[in-house]
Amino acid sequence: MIISQETVSLSEIQKKMVSSGWGREVLENTEVKKIIYESDGVNVNGYMAHPKINSQKLPLIIWNRGGHLKDGIIDDFLAKGIFGEIASWGYVVLASNYRDEDEFGGKDINDVIKLFAIADEIDFCDPLRIGMEGWSRGGMMTYQVLRKTDKIKCAVIISGLADLLRSEENRSDLVEVYKKLFGSHNVEEFKKRKEDRSAICFANEIDRSANILLIHGKEDKKISYKDSEDMYFKLKKNNVNSELELIEGGDHYLRKQRKEVATLRRNWFEKYLK
Repeated sequence: MIISQETVSLSEIQKKMVSSGWGREVLENTEVKKIIYESDGVNVNGYMAHPKINSQKLPLIIWNRGGHLKDGIIDDFLAKGIFGEIASWGYVVLASNYRDEDEFGGKDINDVIKLFAIADEIDFCDPLRIGMEGWSRGGMMTYQVLRKTDKIKCAVIISGLADLLRSEENRSDLVEVYKKLFGSHNVEEFKKRKEDRSAICFANEIDRSANILLIHGKEDKKISYKDSEDMYFKLKKNNVNSELELIEGGDHYLRKQRKEVATLRRNWFEKYLK
């Protein structure tokens, strides 16, 4: 249940930045609202976006952010640009900033799953046509949801985290991050928690009816493109309709390939949700 909602308010400078970065249509023809909703008895912050004018029920895209705790949190400016762009394609967008007590793929998964019920409250949202998009850690969240439900018709995962053990090997700083967020003094238990969050370990549990597009930059220094490559082969082996787009020269955020990636994402959602 949505507890409160409020249309985002941007400064004139921010409006100009949205217009130049995402397009005038995004600025003028979409509405983005901050929402607070309840999940497991705690209040969670998130966003809802949609076209200002809609005469029919629209498909839903649930968007999962990256980062942890306040790192990667979505603010009003980014919400207007990122979610407004997707809304301008003809979708309702729901996104969570996850609960304050972040478990990095633990109980906070419920904050994403709760958005299915919220979609039922929105008159102009079609809860039978649901897509999901996840970036980085959001890819990990998307994989987790795909093992728990068959409601998602299609998903796009960009720079997605699928193997926490590999990420630890590649980035020593993540050892302490993982310990802080979901650590255990028991070595075997801690390893199990990392495996439980690694889609590479549960790929055979992912809903076979979902259609999954994986996008990853080959120069990603934060999460190896091997995470997406390995997941692609495992998904294909389990008869999940999936495609892999490895972007030459692409970094973690795919900054230089933004238009190319936007086209890939938009085409995938149109193919399976419209």
